[in-house]
Amino acid sequence: MKNVPPTLAITGHGATETQRLSKRAFLCVSVALWLVGALVAPASAADWTEFVDKAERFGVNLPGKPDVRDITFTSWRGAVVPAKVYTVKDGPRSYSVTVVNYETVAVTGVAGVTDVLGSIAWAAWNVRKRPGIEITYDAYTEADHIEGHEIYLVNPDKSRTNIGIFLHASRLYILEANVPAGSPPALQFQQSLYIFDEQGVRVRYEIDVNRTRKRVPDTCQ
Repeated sequence: MKNVPPTLAITGHGATETQRLSKRAFLCVSVALWLVGALVAPASAADWTEFVDKAERFGVNLPGKPDVRDITFTSWRGAVVPAKVYTVKDGPRSYSVTVVNYETVAVTGVAGVTDVLGSIAWAAWNVRKRPGIEITYDAYTEADHIEGHEIYLVNPDKSRTNIGIFLHASRLYILEANVPAGSPPALQFQQSLYIFDEQGVRVRYEIDVNRTRKRVPDTCQ
């Protein structure tokens, strides 16, 4: 089960009520509770704000305005794809979002289609090949029922890295947070991701076991 932002402990009758919440509603409550905690955090802590890039169709919480740079990304089948990296440094911690835009590449035939559809697995494979790491978690995840993959690492210096990889509308989103040894994971970053459609409306789905998706309204607005 995917980790969620820290929540208040609830027992007894409250636990029964919590079990009745849908996963979507539970995540909304969890994020709201995290935001309340952030308001009472020490003054020395970084100010987390919502960063939105409508052109690349995503939003995320970050501890400051990111530096943005253009890069290229080599796909599974060797295509060179334009990408952007958004990075924020917060003392010894760092946060980044990489957006790979497959819309700019001519996708033709089975090879082109599978190059895009296989992009999550390809990005995950490249994470697993990093030298000297210990993988502590490696499994399916989702954001607003947009499917993805999570990998948690312990690096050779004992710092920790959380990575989330998502694909929607021919854009690959790779979120990476690095924190020092002994620090709590940066769940408020990774679980804050949301994605827009071409009209700038947040995308949410219902999904069944056959991966049939149905667009639903945004219940966190």
